Amino acid sequence: MTVTNTTDESDRPPLERLIGFDTLSRPFESWYAFVSRLIRANLLNDVDIRKQLPADWVRCAFAPQSIQTSDLAIPAPYVDQLPDAALKLRPMKWQPFPELSSAPPECLRGCPSCLEAGYHSYAMQGDAIARCPVHDEPLIHRCPHCDTQLLWLARSPGLSAFQCPAGCPLLEGTHSGLHVPHEDQITAALEEHLVWTQALREAIAFVSGPVHIAYPPYLAVAPMRMPPLPSIGLLPALLHVLKETGLAVPAFAPFHEQSNGRWTLKVEPWTWNGADPREESHLEAYRRAFRRSAYRTYVPLVDRVSFEQWLARSEDAHGKWHEGGVEEGSTCATFVLASYMVTNNELVALRRLLARDSNPGLACAHYTQVLINLLEHARLRRTALDQLEEPSLHVTVAEAFDVIVCTAAGHYRVSGETRGDDASRHTWLDFRELAEMAGGMIHVMRKYGPR
Repeated sequence: MTVTNTTDESDRPPLERLIGFDTLSRPFESWYAFVSRLIRANLLNDVDIRKQLPADWVRCAFAPQSIQTSDLAIPAPYVDQLPDAALKLRPMKWQPFPELSSAPPECLRGCPSCLEAGYHSYAMQGDAIARCPVHDEPLIHRCPHCDTQLLWLARSPGLSAFQCPAGCPLLEGTHSGLHVPHEDQITAALEEHLVWTQALREAIAFVSGPVHIAYPPYLAVAPMRMPPLPSIGLLPALLHVLKETGLAVPAFAPFHEQSNGRWTLKVEPWTWNGADPREESHLEAYRRAFRRSAYRTYVPLVDRVSFEQWLARSEDAHGKWHEGGVEEGSTCATFVLASYMVTNNELVALRRLLARDSNPGLACAHYTQVLINLLEHARLRRTALDQLEEPSLHVTVAEAFDVIVCTAAGHYRVSGETRGDDASRHTWLDFRELAEMAGGMIHVMRKYGPR
């Protein structure tokens, strides 16, 4: 009697015949790991990749930071069979608050031992997880052999699959992840992290901001990228300070980052005029009012009365330190001040406050308070810069952070900073910024502008 195999290999679609295809539904593994496994296990070169793998598969694997929710509306082949395609395709789905992460999104980040075994999960992309739950190794975004940044696609897909941009293999021997040791343990730990992430999102919502401002003491030591990422420890610092309000924050797992780093944050209740009639069109007008040249910077005023009251008190106490004043514009009033008083990063942060919030009234209230705090710091910094050889805390501020959060107990403003050591004040000496308009260079150290 002859037995016919109804699942003959030749009857299967071409994709399903690839070695490693059956790992498609491996829980919580990244799309990068799956596609890279197909490339390595089947010895595909770039020509083979173009012929045998769907273009959307390759794009999603080697440019995951560009994947948007809309890209999942019409999924690539077999993606619709995944239990949660977003967890497989989008690193940000794993991060409670991506804006707080210090991990560069353009780089692969993972456990060296997991990568050697051919395994990677997007849960490891943000800095919420500090160490591998199974191997207890620090997560890395640089090659363990040559220290090159593990950029997603520094070369072609065939040369980027489980390889660093310099060509070092991340796999151990011929391993491609067909079998992953401790897979059940990794899956259980990542499921715990996913529950933790979802609990944080339910407990805390960002309703204005966050904004992160980097100053020369931090820019001098931070990785070269724009915009600068926050230094490590911002998420734990936020959670620790919110606990002081009585908020029930989910407990950290042993593998989570729990250090505040250099961050010092404070929290205070936040109230605003809920009847503020402003709409998104007003925010757009304010955003357009920002102007910056080599000598003069124009900042929109969304609450002119409150601002002018603060400015009058400040001038009574310290004189006209800003060398400017309030001017009436075509769409709104603006505060005009000398460009050397503020940095580009500060202006970008202010503009983002008017661009991110779905509640215009709350955004305007937050913007006004941040603007006043920023200008007060700028005044103190200006005084300290004029006497740079004398120690001053106002020129060692390395980063600033500000956000309005909504919790079950109400709205809170969380703000704070990191500081460099005393020697970091000298990083201001050669700090120059290009003006957004024609007219030259802004040298923040020099009181009378560019020369």
